Amino acid sequence: MKYVVAYDISETPVRVKVSRLLSRYGFRIQLSVFYLPDISEAEVDALYRNIKKLVNPRTDRVFFYPIQQVDIFEGYPFESPEVLLL
Repeated sequence: MKYVVAYDISETPVRVKVSRLLSRYGFRIQLSVFYLPDISEAEVDALYRNIKKLVNPRTDRVFFYPIQQVDIFEGYPFESPEVLLL
């Protein structure tokens, strides 16, 4: 299964540990978002339990989103190039 994991963790040491855990299973797609392309349900359960031990439920949030497929597309700027010229 494929997952996207997003987190908001207040303490830097904990954030680094969670980031290192997630990097074992996938790769970073944004600063606090990881894509886990091939992870079993057992691995997700273990990862969830390990992260739950690290984070503070009062201040931190970690979200696991199961996804079916990833569409890759080319991005475009919001403004036209003329607006960006000074």
